[in-house]
Amino acid sequence: MEADNISERSERERQAHNEGLQRTGYYSFFKHTRYHYIQRQKRLQKEFFQCANGKQVLELGTNSWSVLERNEIKPASLYGINISEKELELGIQIAETTFLSPRFLLMDANRLAFKDNTFDVVFGGGILHHLDCISALDEVCRVLKPGGKIFFIEPLAINPIAKLVRWLTPRVRTADEQPLRFRDLKAIKNRFHAQFYYEELLSVPFGVLSKLLFKDPANWLMSLVFKIDLALDRWIPPLRYMYRHVVITGSKK
Repeated sequence: MEADNISERSERERQAHNEGLQRTGYYSFFKHTRYHYIQRQKRLQKEFFQCANGKQVLELGTNSWSVLERNEIKPASLYGINISEKELELGIQIAETTFLSPRFLLMDANRLAFKDNTFDVVFGGGILHHLDCISALDEVCRVLKPGGKIFFIEPLAINPIAKLVRWLTPRVRTADEQPLRFRDLKAIKNRFHAQFYYEELLSVPFGVLSKLLFKDPANWLMSLVFKIDLALDRWIPPLRYMYRHVVITGSKK
């Protein structure tokens, strides 16, 4: 892909990911906060990705396709795209050790170079917020077959603690990334029959406390806080927009 085939924003993303982001300590810091949600994600993934068996599948990004291998799913074809040569090469290296045979392409997810109605499933982990979300959703809809399915895990923009963390950790993120806002969630609802699984409210501050008190993130405190987060999501729906992340599943309208 030539540089003049992508937008200025995409070019900045490309350069930032090629240079590398300082994320190791960041992910470790939130280990306790995310533990129970990671377990729930695995259950959701195991159930959802059964629909990908023997199908045409596209990942936006090249770092989440291993979920298929973990759940012993073998698509008829699996494509992974990335704007970053460095990230693409990493995906290629990892794929050499798996039973899957993904085809990795250098491509801007805002301008997918696939024909209409090509894929049965499109998914990604932490990718939409690096894109022009509305344009990317339109492209996902275009390349999905009628009734095609999506699975995304994304950060949300509203949580005040998450906002503070983003401000304090500029080297962990790119200059243009934008966690999902109300308008992005609305755009998803307009295009897909979507389900949203909200993650991390009280688990954020208590996760920090838990890390100080316990070695194991699977402790009684975080188990309790996880249950409270789920209850608040059910009992006070407007509060869910204050959560830190969301898992999105759905099918094309």
